[in-house]
Amino acid sequence: MANGQIRVNIFGSEYTLVSDNDENYVREIAQYIDQKMREIDKNQSIKSTVKIAILTALNVADELFQERLYRQKLLSQLDEEAKKLNRELAEFVEE
Repeated sequence: MANGQIRVNIFGSEYTLVSDNDENYVREIAQYIDQKMREIDKNQSIKSTVKIAILTALNVADELFQERLYRQKLLSQLDEEAKKLNRELAEFVEE
């Protein structure tokens, strides 16, 4: 297999992926997607692999968007705390 190519199995199909990322990282992502697809397959009565893949993509995209919102909220809180500390420090230095 060529450099950077990694074979993974997702939902019963084998794929050869090309990546500059660490092989374990790529395999972890593939396993995560496989797990998500199997969860949807188990909990839904969907026969189409394509529909299962689309629902998986939507679920993973939702997770990504939720994490982005959470990250933004944390960054905003951190920014507010930094501003508060700067004001308190400026008041202390002025005394």
